Amino acid sequence: MVPEPGRTGPADRLLTGGRIVTPGGMLSPGWIRLSGELIGAVGAGDPRGQLAGLAAVDLRGQWVLPGFVDMHVHGGGGTSFTEGTAEQARQAAEFHRRHGSTSLVASLVTAPVATLEARAAMLAGLADEGVIAGIHLEGPFLAPARRGAQDARHMLAPDVAVFERLHAAARGHLRVITLAPELPGAAAVIKAAARSGVTAAIGHTDATADVTAAAIDAGARHATHLFNGMRPPHHREPGAAGALLDRDEVSCEVIADGAHLHDITIRLAARAAGPGRLVLITDAMAAAGMPDGSYRLGSMSVRVAGGVARLAGDPGPPGGRPPGDPGPPGGRPPADPGPPGGGPADDPGAIAGSTATMASVVRHALAAGLTVPEVAAAASTTPARVLGLGHRTGALGPGLAADLVVCDDEFGLRAVMRQGQWLTGAP
Repeated sequence: MVPEPGRTGPADRLLTGGRIVTPGGMLSPGWIRLSGELIGAVGAGDPRGQLAGLAAVDLRGQWVLPGFVDMHVHGGGGTSFTEGTAEQARQAAEFHRRHGSTSLVASLVTAPVATLEARAAMLAGLADEGVIAGIHLEGPFLAPARRGAQDARHMLAPDVAVFERLHAAARGHLRVITLAPELPGAAAVIKAAARSGVTAAIGHTDATADVTAAAIDAGARHATHLFNGMRPPHHREPGAAGALLDRDEVSCEVIADGAHLHDITIRLAARAAGPGRLVLITDAMAAAGMPDGSYRLGSMSVRVAGGVARLAGDPGPPGGRPPGDPGPPGGRPPADPGPPGGGPADDPGAIAGSTATMASVVRHALAAGLTVPEVAAAASTTPARVLGLGHRTGALGPGLAADLVVCDDEFGLRAVMRQGQWLTGAP
């Protein structure tokens, strides 16, 4: 692409020689002209004849992908969005930005409504500043049987009045709300969310496929961490996961961290959803980037061992599995941590978010067998579209924010640029 004619400003720079992943394909070698905070032009080959005089960074042999868009993250670097001060929330966002998440949505967990209102109001201030791209309410309208690491004491049946209180507290920055569609009142909240421009997501649910399909008909358009916190699919009852994958209008999150999903499951979800519907997320909590030890996720105590976060001492729901969940034939495999809602008392605690970054999730998804274009779409382009940010970020193209990551041949993160500024130093 030849850049538009016009004077080259002092902020114009050039990135050359990299393998640049764009929505239209890979440019190898390719170049990007930066114009201040925006991408001015993108092209293939050698740009020297047409862009002489620009300061240039040689990215030969390195990958250039759009900056990652993490639409489901609770914290990282030892701090959290779910508790603590605004400055600690800012630190969590900065941690993830340094690891490639140039845009992120702060996710809250189930808590008393007044607490959620206060947290949403605090996070709305950070969204006003551009620190975060919005707010995700993962609760309180969730199914206790599939509570995972959520506090069942504060779960509520979906209520439009409560939704409206939380939406008002977020001051226009509420992007996503997760709910269980089998609960009474769910359809009304889904419709209220759609009217308000908020994406209704299905998650932490024991719903059948038919109930889930009805929720999609009502306006639900997203799956919160597909398979995790859901009734396991069965060939006669595919459950929420099957219904969500079956519908083209639904985008589907997966946590590709090596702990939440088997790699075969990741590949199957990618094939079923396709690059326009698959969304890679971290679901990270405060322990991301930190040593093993004790942490908090909202009101819940979490223990991290071997990089895997689990509730500390959670015995699971009374009676073991939720009703109607027979488990896999022959019982649970020894290495299976059980449904995210917990299990019998001798099971380890439920997985409590992840300790991943988007950079590590991207590497794992590639190692699991997804292609580079699939991963770039799932880590950036598709979540940006789902969040209504696709006109600003999520891809490498003219007029979009200069949000990008530079990776080595093994997809180790080398540099991060956000709005035209290197966050980690130029590569």
